[in-house]
Amino acid sequence: MEEQESRNVKSKARYIFAFIIGTALFALGFMIVYSISYFEYQRVSNLQDNLAYIIFEDKIGYSFFNEGICANVSLKKISDDLGFQGVIINDLENKFGKNDERVLDRKKFYSLVLLEHFEFVKLLNEKCNSNISTILFFYSNIPDESTKSEDVGRLLDVIGSKNPGKIMIYSFDVNLNSELIKKIKEKYNITDSPIIVINEKNKITNPQSTMEIEKLLK
Repeated sequence: MEEQESRNVKSKARYIFAFIIGTALFALGFMIVYSISYFEYQRVSNLQDNLAYIIFEDKIGYSFFNEGICANVSLKKISDDLGFQGVIINDLENKFGKNDERVLDRKKFYSLVLLEHFEFVKLLNEKCNSNISTILFFYSNIPDESTKSEDVGRLLDVIGSKNPGKIMIYSFDVNLNSELIKKIKEKYNITDSPIIVINEKNKITNPQSTMEIEKLLK
């Protein structure tokens, strides 16, 4: 009888030990995943801050210090960095979820950087005789509407890849709870999605082909 009780005690001890080890491994795994996600989030934040500074610095150099905006402008580098940030924002959405507060905060800041870049390109067109076309893309992440937005996004990817440096595409989430998004929607009378605005003149709701877009870029 005592031997049986001893076996039961040892068996329970093994279960408890296994539970403790399992819990510790789970906690360790969670901490590793969380740390990786945290550092990825911080990396995106730093990249956005650095790019925003570059754009702001160039604009202030022109408007406040009367520096020539056309001199030594590395638009391609800035634009490539901006496009890379868009990819990372999408990756954050996949990792944290599209409604995660951290992701939404970075998207708000990203929208600000997009608008600053857009204003910078407009300035280049005006002061430097550049001929860069712009497309403002208003999309939605709401499940019932996101498929159409994703389809239009793919069309714009094709157009952008065919015209590197000649067309700048700026994507804005119409559902983002942001005063900036609210104002830009009012400015361009955006009441639906997906909608694109070409060179601030031509507006298309849910375009179905690249040809439909490209004919308004000429």
